[in-house]
Amino acid sequence: MGFAMEKQKEAKKKNLLEAAYALFLLKGTGKTSVSDIVDRANVAKGTFYLYFRDKEELMQQLVYQISYEVLGQAYQCVKKRPAQSFADDVVVLVDAVIEYFKQNKAVLQLLRRNFCWPVFQDKLENDEDPLWRELRERLYQSKIMIDRSLNDVLKEVFIILEMCGAVCHEAIIENRPDTIDNMKPILFEIIRKILS
Repeated sequence: MGFAMEKQKEAKKKNLLEAAYALFLLKGTGKTSVSDIVDRANVAKGTFYLYFRDKEELMQQLVYQISYEVLGQAYQCVKKRPAQSFADDVVVLVDAVIEYFKQNKAVLQLLRRNFCWPVFQDKLENDEDPLWRELRERLYQSKIMIDRSLNDVLKEVFIILEMCGAVCHEAIIENRPDTIDNMKPILFEIIRKILS
């Protein structure tokens, strides 16, 4: 009975996240209420508060979930090519993220610049998830770790992801200061300099 209840609870939480995601893409976060979310998820309003303190907490989990999926897809692109340098791997990863957001502008607008890094740092230490385990192993195998601590490398990756999120938002959504395709070479050069 406990297992069935756990599955039911997870299904309700998933329904709430999916309902919020659809509504946020359709109406925006500001114009979507908790009532809208629970109506679409077909659950009672009290159920929402069993899983989330407020809409902001739901949004944080949604941003993490989306970011995880985008990063996982991008990492598949890195795995398909022979390992070169860590900097080249990061450029391939960032390029895949950019291409995803070019095709999914509504998702980028939802995330704004919040390509979620803080949660990744905690998860990177987690052995349970295969993506985080692979990313950590690849990081430890790279030459970049020879003269740097893990903490320093994570800070550099944080800067790169934040920069990537900001550049994607401005160049893809706002077309400033130029198109994303014209910004890519500059972004990639900066990434290589950071990681050299």
